[in-house]
This record gives sequence, structure tokens and C-alpha cells, in this order.
Amino acid sequence: MIEFTQYSGQFNTFRGRFTGLPQWARVIVGIFAVPGIILAGLSILGFLVSILALLILTVPVYVLLKRLTDGMQNRAPIPGRVSEPIGPVVSVESPGVKRVESTIVE
Repeated sequence: MIEFTQYSGQFNTFRGRFTGLPQWARVIVGIFAVPGIILAGLSILGFLVSILALLILTVPVYVLLKRLTDGMQNRAPIPGRVSEPIGPVVSVESPGVKRVESTIVE
């Protein structure tokens, strides 16, 4: 919190010095700030384009793999593979913990 008040004070000091400049001097500072503002905007635009490229490349692969894996889950079981419940899972009881029984199905 101390850093916030320190930075806030520094910003207010800068703002006071900047607004204390004559109008023509503020215009000149504004003109020299334009390239920085343009570069910041281009940086944000570049970030958005890279996110879009990432989605364009990965979404079709995700959809294809999702279709393939969903299709494999609906097929007949593989011979020799257990498709019945294996049995209840035994858990060690601890004080203050409620015992829960579950069955694993492959």
C-alpha cells in the first residue's frame, strides 16, 4: 500500500508539472508521444493476431481429434478387455471422514 501512495504521488507531481506547461509545449510533447501510442496499438494488434492464428491452427485439429475419440468410445469392446465392474474400491477410514464406496467400470 505504501508503494501505491508513493507512485500515486509521483504521478500527481508529473501531472502537475505537465499541466503547468504552456499549451504549445503540451502540443509538442503530445506530438512526440504519438509514435509510442501507435507502437502500443500495433503491439496489442499483433497479440490479437497471434491469438487468432493459434485458434485457427488448433481448433480444426481439436475438432478432428474430438470426433475420432468420441467415435472410439461408442465402438464394441475390444476382445480380452474387461468391460464389467472390477469391484468396490476399499478406502481406509480416517476420523472425521465419511466413507464412500465406488465401482470402477472400464
